[in-house]
Amino acid sequence: MIIVFKPNTPEANIQEISGMIIKLGYEPRVIRGVEHTVIGAVGDEKMLRSLEVFKTFPCVADVLPIQKRYKLASREYKKKDSVLKIGNEKVGGGHFQVVAGPCAVESIEQMRQAAKDIVSAGVRIMRAGAYKPRTSPYDFQGLGEEGLDILRQIKDEFKVAVITEVVGVTHIEKIAQVADCLQIGARNCQNYHLLEAVAAAGLPVLLKRGMSSTIEEWLSSAEYLMVHSCPRVILCERGIRTFETATRNTLDVSAVAVAKKESHLPVFADPSHAAGRVDMVLPLARAAIAAGADGILVEVHPDPVNAMSDAAQQITSSAFSEFMDGIKPIIAAMKDVHDKKSGK
Repeated sequence: MIIVFKPNTPEANIQEISGMIIKLGYEPRVIRGVEHTVIGAVGDEKMLRSLEVFKTFPCVADVLPIQKRYKLASREYKKKDSVLKIGNEKVGGGHFQVVAGPCAVESIEQMRQAAKDIVSAGVRIMRAGAYKPRTSPYDFQGLGEEGLDILRQIKDEFKVAVITEVVGVTHIEKIAQVADCLQIGARNCQNYHLLEAVAAAGLPVLLKRGMSSTIEEWLSSAEYLMVHSCPRVILCERGIRTFETATRNTLDVSAVAVAKKESHLPVFADPSHAAGRVDMVLPLARAAIAAGADGILVEVHPDPVNAMSDAAQQITSSAFSEFMDGIKPIIAAMKDVHDKKSGK
């Protein structure tokens, strides 16, 4: 349920009703807007007592049921786009971000060259995996703690924010000391124990859609993070598994549009993992941006031919500025659409 207060409701009334919501067995989540304050009452409405009694309170404008399984992530809970920060960079609400970097941290030389090229192209958030969840146990699994040390050096040297993946609960504390945003990969989208533990780290989380997850399941995974006091969540469409073999996965462009309609959270797309081939990354990136994405993740490597993982989908870092030139017109056009819609 959502309790909507009338304009200029005194704080004492808001706190009083919050206390009553707790006594009824719900957890109150307060959002303060310019004109209205609302409380999202989190709990099982089928098992607990009804909150419609608050309609009788003079300070309450309305009490609205939320039928979605993902309550805190829904547009019903929060109408306006959420804006959050990764490092010093804003994400969502018209603040488009390109996040770029190698699939995996391989060496300080590799990361330094990649950072030099992507920063010169205007990127301020870098991605790279210190730990890599691989399908085969014989594939490169990442450098682990050595990779985190390299990420720390790159972060300090180039003044970039860092996103890197968490693959297990035991890694969270060490990764959180370096990363500005924690990534949950497709394989762990519905690893609810890991989601709860990552939420406790207190950092923004980029949540990739599972390769076989429905949009509702993906948003419900975001709800796990938000219920456990992690409101700064970025949804990331990275392609789903279908019968098609022309690309590694099928980028579900419709999922970007649906997620933007259903949720207030920022929505990214990962055209690199969807494509699995470098020649498809640019057109898929353009499609995702045109569908309303708030950002994209792109894999960029100084020497993709010799990359230790995902070689076929990584853009050569020396040519990355050309990729950026290819998406800038779409970004600008969508910013105009956003500004007109928001009355700017």
